[in-house]
Amino acid sequence: TLKGFKINRLNLAIAQDVPANAAALMIANPQVDLLPGEVDKLIQYVNGGGNLFWLIDQEPLHGLQPLAQLLGLTLTPGVVVDPAAQRLNAPPTWALASSYGRHSVTRNFNMNTVFPFARQVSAGDDQGWRVANLVEVAQQGWVETGKLDRSMKFDKNRDTPGPVPIAIALTRPVNDREQRIVVVGNGYFLANTFVGNGGNMDLGVNIMNWLAGDDNLIAVQ
Repeated sequence: TLKGFKINRLNLAIAQDVPANAAALMIANPQVDLLPGEVDKLIQYVNGGGNLFWLIDQEPLHGLQPLAQLLGLTLTPGVVVDPAAQRLNAPPTWALASSYGRHSVTRNFNMNTVFPFARQVSAGDDQGWRVANLVEVAQQGWVETGKLDRSMKFDKNRDTPGPVPIAIALTRPVNDREQRIVVVGNGYFLANTFVGNGGNMDLGVNIMNWLAGDDNLIAVQ
């Protein structure tokens, strides 16, 4: 449940399209490949100006590559390694965030958030989107493309050094309003196991409020 929102599941194999009155659509870690017809409905929704919250974990995109291309996303392979996590007795594959980008979602937001097994997410503006980084992690870390074990270390020939962007906001004008999309390279941060860590829930609520246009509700809950 989420304060002030009515939440419905959407079966794209049955539904004719995404409901026109949806404030936002969330895609959270699909477990099976989507059918081409289902992906077409998502593309139509975004092309029509729909707001989207997409959580992308390390698993394959399950047929959502056309959506990533539409948004101009670059999804770097590998898992974020954050040495700072070990100083807090957390696994180094838990990326910790304590500072955030300048954006309505994160204005005056100063809580720590946790992103287990995060992936790097970025986008260019060549698709007509205005892109803003919401969360960067691993200031002294990197994106590990090798085996995740105790012996892992940064390889300058293979790995990507930090800081690593893992959450971005995209906007563009559509008719007389602003279309809003948030992509986070991690679904675990809002899963039941981790949502109670630090400000994870607050950040998730802020994102949803921003996507729905309720900017006045963005605050520490």
